[in-house]
Amino acid sequence: MRSIPAPARAAPSAVRMSATHRPPLPRITDAPWRYYDLAKSRVQIHEPPAPGEVCLWLVPSEFRFASASNIGNWLSPAERKRARLHPNSALGRRFGVARATLRLVLSHMLNCEPHEVSVDDQPDERIVVTHPLVEGALHVDVAYSGIWIVIAVASARIGLGVTVETAGAHDAAARQDMWDEAARIGRTRAQRGQAQGRAAPPHWHALTLPMPGGICGVLVVDKPVARVQAFGWERPLETEDSAIAS
Repeated sequence: MRSIPAPARAAPSAVRMSATHRPPLPRITDAPWRYYDLAKSRVQIHEPPAPGEVCLWLVPSEFRFASASNIGNWLSPAERKRARLHPNSALGRRFGVARATLRLVLSHMLNCEPHEVSVDDQPDERIVVTHPLVEGALHVDVAYSGIWIVIAVASARIGLGVTVETAGAHDAAARQDMWDEAARIGRTRAQRGQAQGRAAPPHWHALTLPMPGGICGVLVVDKPVARVQAFGWERPLETEDSAIAS
């Protein structure tokens, strides 16, 4: 890496201004969410997401359906080696659970066995899924924060951004900075592998994810979202109240 002189440290206000120089992404606020238990993926998902649909999973690193036996059977030899030789055993286990869960949910969509889904790692952490039953584009992204694994699948180009609240960052400006950073990460990930010189740049949109604890999650997508299928996410209280009232 070429060495350059370190610039003078900017004042906090200047840092915030430069971070928000790019126009903010429009937020998706009108897409209805449907919440399911993790175990209901098999009975609810039978085909790849339709246009305008996003499927999301929030999975703990001790997800019981991704047992040691399943991880051993569903992962490729390279993936098993990557999980086994990771310098941090907990993170290696988390990667194995994430990859096994990804194959599990994709197998529900494609009506095949988990090990029959091809998941290839490309540069810049891009994941490419191939299978004879995949027609058209099927975009996948996986992100991590602590014990949590977030999986997103859609027919549109997508990218997950996740940030963690820092100590004492509780005011509205700090939360906005977290969201902006998560959206920036998601947009960068969504642009991975994008062909250069496209006739028209995509119109990116941002979907806020209701993450647990002090985690901020944003899914960036290049098409409008009409419906969200969410597995493993805690149902908001207002959603439960409206369901009871109906």
